[in-house]
Amino acid sequence: MYVLTEAAIAPCEEVVRDEEIVAQIVARGGDELLFARLYRKHFGRIFALAYGITGRRDAAEDLTQGIFLRAHNRLETFDNRASFATWLHRIAVNHCLNHCRRERWRRREASVEETELLAPVDISHVERRLLEQQIQAQVRAALMSLKPKLRLLIVMKDIEGLSYEEMAERLNCSTGTIASGLSRARKLLARKLEGLKGKI
Repeated sequence: MYVLTEAAIAPCEEVVRDEEIVAQIVARGGDELLFARLYRKHFGRIFALAYGITGRRDAAEDLTQGIFLRAHNRLETFDNRASFATWLHRIAVNHCLNHCRRERWRRREASVEETELLAPVDISHVERRLLEQQIQAQVRAALMSLKPKLRLLIVMKDIEGLSYEEMAERLNCSTGTIASGLSRARKLLARKLEGLKGKI
């Protein structure tokens, strides 16, 4: 099994396009140092996606490692029709959604009563810091209660900051589909967060 370590990452790296690095790795039949460069460059965005989808650091770390292992094992299938970043992001999206299906995140989160998730907060008895933590927890719970595909749209747009065009390319659909799906996701999320009006 391929394992990434800090020792495998070269301290000084010349600027080379991802696609050229992939071609070199494939031509050599594998190269840990070269793949580690791709890992370091794209780790942050892939981890952010995994964390946004799962809401758990430990799960996000496992998913991120799995995504890079899967990408490493499939480098020979990369055909330059899209950028490496887009290709990797598609692998990450599919891996995260498959994880959600396996773990039944949606069912477990949906089983919690919305009234419990969004119970009113009495600020007269709670420190401001605790209030902020409760609000964050409620927002996270509401986000996690969305279906994985809707949650993914919010993570990609509102957390990763991708454009509609970038999202459409990475999800292999039209910008219209992205716009309508995102609108639906935001409306559902807003409905779940109605109890926070005046608190944020």
